[in-house]
Amino acid sequence: MNKSAFFLILLSVFLHAGWNFLSKANRPSKAFFMLANLTIALLSLPFVFLVPVQWSELPRQFWMLLAGSVFFEVLYAMGLAGAYKKQDISEAYPLARALPVLMVAVVTLIFGLGKVPAVLAWIGFTVVAAGCVILPQNSLGNIKWREFIRSVSSPILLAALGTTGYTVLDKIASAELKLHTSGGEISALGVYLFLMEAGVALSLFVLLMFSGREKVELFRKNWCSPAPYLCGLFSGAAYFLVLIAMGLVDNVSFLQVFRQMSLPVGVMLGVVFLHEKLTLPKIIGTLLIVAGLGLTVF
Repeated sequence: MNKSAFFLILLSVFLHAGWNFLSKANRPSKAFFMLANLTIALLSLPFVFLVPVQWSELPRQFWMLLAGSVFFEVLYAMGLAGAYKKQDISEAYPLARALPVLMVAVVTLIFGLGKVPAVLAWIGFTVVAAGCVILPQNSLGNIKWREFIRSVSSPILLAALGTTGYTVLDKIASAELKLHTSGGEISALGVYLFLMEAGVALSLFVLLMFSGREKVELFRKNWCSPAPYLCGLFSGAAYFLVLIAMGLVDNVSFLQVFRQMSLPVGVMLGVVFLHEKLTLPKIIGTLLIVAGLGLTVF
């Protein structure tokens, strides 16, 4: 990996952990994430005007996949908001990143959407699962399933389900869009990012209009706070830094491994700035998740 790619990925790691930290620190809601997604949509809007897209030739299947992906990302936003209201980021962030890896593997295997994972990948999945079980425990000497079940609360499961859904659908839908787009892969993904984030922002806006409390948060609190806009800026920038870095390396697997370093960064942000408790199970669980994700990528 050359130095440029390394520093791009390193910056994306801190940006990704940073937007999750901003979310947790501001007790996010649908209104918060609506503004964050709107920010990403506005930042990616130029792609729609600059990239030639054969809009009339896009099949109905593409729009159905896009709608499904928007639905799952809305679930992800709602789940993440709920998790960050109830749990420490040093617990919720690693679990929200790790569980979808296991779920995506199961979904793609069941529906035959990709190659059967190699032995090393299955070892990685097992290590990730072990890390998820250990991370929320109070003591390594007394592993309790109820602690794991408590930590994998309904919001975390909702966020993981959302991530699983939009990950699978995005792969298929973005590949379809590339066939009808000129200007290269990054240009096509920029257009897709706008369509996705605009759809999510609009969907969240419609949902929060049915909640009096959410409307109050939007119009009296979130819209005048820099936090949701910075959250969207960090998230969108992290995504595009990864795309640029992909064009600078021969083996994309190395990038995916380095991206997992955002997990310990997110944990440390919670411990240092939000004064969350750093336990031995939390340290070991996070390291196991990072190691397992690395094995899975390779």
